[in-house]
Amino acid sequence: MRKADLYIRVSTDEQADKGYSQRDQEDRLRKYCEIKGIPVRDVYIEDHSAKSFKRPEWQKYLSNLRKTKNNKAGSIILFTKWDRFSRNAGDAYQMINQLRTHGVEPVAIEQPLDLTIPENKIMLAFYLASPEVENDRRALNVFHGMRRAKKEGRYMGTAPLGYVNKITEGKKKFIAPHDFEAPLLKWAFEQIVANNFNTEQIWKMVREKADGKGRFSKNNFWVAVRNPLYCGKIFIPPYKEEKGYFVKGQHEPLISEKTFADVQDILDGRKRVVKPKIVAMDNLPLRGFLKCPKCDRMLTGSASKGKMGNYYYYYHCSSACGTRFKAEPANEAFLKQLRYMSPKEGMVDVFIEAFIKDFNNKTKAQNTERANIIGEIDALNKRYQNALLKNADGEMADDDFQEVKKLTKGKIEVLERRLNDLAVVGTEIKDLVASTLKKVANIDRRYENGDIEEKRVIVSSMFPDFLEFDGTRHRTPRLNSAIALIYQNNSKLQGKKNGTSLSFLDLSQEVIPLGLEPRAPTLKVLCSTN
Repeated sequence: MRKADLYIRVSTDEQADKGYSQRDQEDRLRKYCEIKGIPVRDVYIEDHSAKSFKRPEWQKYLSNLRKTKNNKAGSIILFTKWDRFSRNAGDAYQMINQLRTHGVEPVAIEQPLDLTIPENKIMLAFYLASPEVENDRRALNVFHGMRRAKKEGRYMGTAPLGYVNKITEGKKKFIAPHDFEAPLLKWAFEQIVANNFNTEQIWKMVREKADGKGRFSKNNFWVAVRNPLYCGKIFIPPYKEEKGYFVKGQHEPLISEKTFADVQDILDGRKRVVKPKIVAMDNLPLRGFLKCPKCDRMLTGSASKGKMGNYYYYYHCSSACGTRFKAEPANEAFLKQLRYMSPKEGMVDVFIEAFIKDFNNKTKAQNTERANIIGEIDALNKRYQNALLKNADGEMADDDFQEVKKLTKGKIEVLERRLNDLAVVGTEIKDLVASTLKKVANIDRRYENGDIEEKRVIVSSMFPDFLEFDGTRHRTPRLNSAIALIYQNNSKLQGKKNGTSLSFLDLSQEVIPLGLEPRAPTLKVLCSTN
């Protein structure tokens, strides 16, 4: 004898809107089985949408069905109506076929169908399609309602970071600034504009201020700083032939439109990011540039007062590694190395001459190409003018003239694009290189006699990365490319020992001068294989 499994489904909104109840469905199904004399095996009660079959109780039923053996007599799965079974016609047909492979017949007691009769499949299609159409219509109504509300400037959905959902006396929903989150988020926008810290640091400071309260996850924060909602705008996404656009929101903005635009410029890199200045004493010019050789932190600097009232300056690490250097020998070692790097007398003039010669050679072909293109453009313009005169005098038909015009204008446009791609070569770059290199010639004296600000500018421009001091000399992973090139040529002029490379960027050996002057401490480049 076939046994029946009862399937009862109701979603929350259906129960509220239509008066469905799980108890009512179960009573009707049991009475049906009692009248038909069908024994009830299991009851599955579902509180889930029928848009798909990914429902907990239905999956449990399928799992039990697969475990059932010797189901030759078959079984039936009972439900009140076909919309309790599914609200998706395509999925419903696939599930019916799957149930049949297990010998199971689906039956809706209030919409009975004998599926062995071909004509009844038309009614089945109607029963399955009706709830799907109802769902689609409901979803479309909700979509258009929400879109209309957005166009009116109302924010729909869960309030974003910094806001809270509220309801007016007229039962209309709106968002208002959150008492705790809004001030912190507004402060974060102001800090980004101030440009004293990077965005990652600002987020961490906000988390510290929040002390575990609020919704300041990293993802929420990054979404917020990009959201124009905070300056009072709501985005209407494109739909069909209607393009997307912004409307003024009814909610209270946290920041001005200018502040939001400045933040976006900074995040997109359109505004130059100025690193905050590191304050340094005259005796600690390398503070903020030296990296700890033990723990990779940046060394700070401070002064200690001795017994006789004198002050002694040190570069030291703020961690527990204990790294500490006297400032005076570290500063002297840097100056000695800088003197060694300074170009010898006449080196700058040689380099300028070599640069200009190489520059002229590189741009000679470019200048020739420019002249050829200009000549071709002139020839095409003359051809067009001749055709224009012939057409005006009646010597050329209009069709022929239009063809000549189309060809010549097209070729001229192509040539003009090529011409624009070729940079105009002038003397400005030569003068710029000459004036800049002459400043480099006296870099050691400029550093020694300059004030603290000039010293720090020199260090930061020559050494893009950190410096590392080992007690006797400084090392760096990378030099400014122009300085490295000058230094390399400077080293070659001093002589070269067999088997020894004098290139400053040679990572295999230290650079040691081999001239008549005593050997001075030099910079050694440390670098990975990258």
